[in-house]
Amino acid sequence: MAQQDPALAGKLAELDRRVGGQTGGSTEQPSGASRRAPIGSVEKSGDAGVVMLVVLLGTAGIIGLWFMRRRSMVAATTPVAPGLMGSAQTRFRVGMTFPMDPSPFLLAANATKVKTPQGSGMVSVEAVGRVSDGSATLYRLYLPGRDAFLQLHLAESGEPDECRYFNKIDEVTPSNQDEWGFWLDPAQGMIGWPQFQTKDGQTYDRVWAPGGSRIEPRQQTETIQDLQGSHQRKLLCMLYGARTGASPPAPDTEYILVCAVDDGGRAWIEIHAGIDINPAALSLPSVPL
Repeated sequence: MAQQDPALAGKLAELDRRVGGQTGGSTEQPSGASRRAPIGSVEKSGDAGVVMLVVLLGTAGIIGLWFMRRRSMVAATTPVAPGLMGSAQTRFRVGMTFPMDPSPFLLAANATKVKTPQGSGMVSVEAVGRVSDGSATLYRLYLPGRDAFLQLHLAESGEPDECRYFNKIDEVTPSNQDEWGFWLDPAQGMIGWPQFQTKDGQTYDRVWAPGGSRIEPRQQTETIQDLQGSHQRKLLCMLYGARTGASPPAPDTEYILVCAVDDGGRAWIEIHAGIDINPAALSLPSVPL
């Protein structure tokens, strides 16, 4: 270090002269002189510092390479299914986070079955779904646990023009043909009936194609992307709704989404409660990810 720093070299030379000027073999330092480490100790201390710096830099480099390799491995093993990324204006990906205004959930707390999302204003996306419903396409951003999701429709501009939040309130797995008939019978099945009643006795009218007779549920195909890859499942769904009776700006409608889910040989019934969310209140990414 002294070879590179003239000031340090001068101080070490001065130290040499003081040590050499001591007489009689005395080990006491001259009066007023501060104690200094021997030159060899200074060099060893400097070497130790250099070694520690190299170790820290090496460790940081190894950790960085590990994260890069892990990220590349995940990207290589989980290709994104076509259309799942949304549009150039609004982009979706697994792991994205964004803030969500808790006000609609707080205002609807006593008037609906909708629960406030977990977290302190920030939500993360565990999976991304793309639902094909005839000529329409809907996107679902599943929150951790997948019991809740945001369902969005994108306008021609590529930006959201409709958003609804749903959380699961019940799940049923029919065990035989008669139990499946209760839900899907062409004449009497509950999914598609003019009204739907929840366990608490509240009644909701059919939102899709209102009327006085049963209609067939909508057939939808959903492609879901998560960290393990992508897969498809089939849905038979119907949407119901009822006025909340809450004063503005609280949500005026509570929705009940009832779906029969066929996911790779497993099948069950899901019932979700939902409310409208103002798309302008969502801070979704607007640049390619």
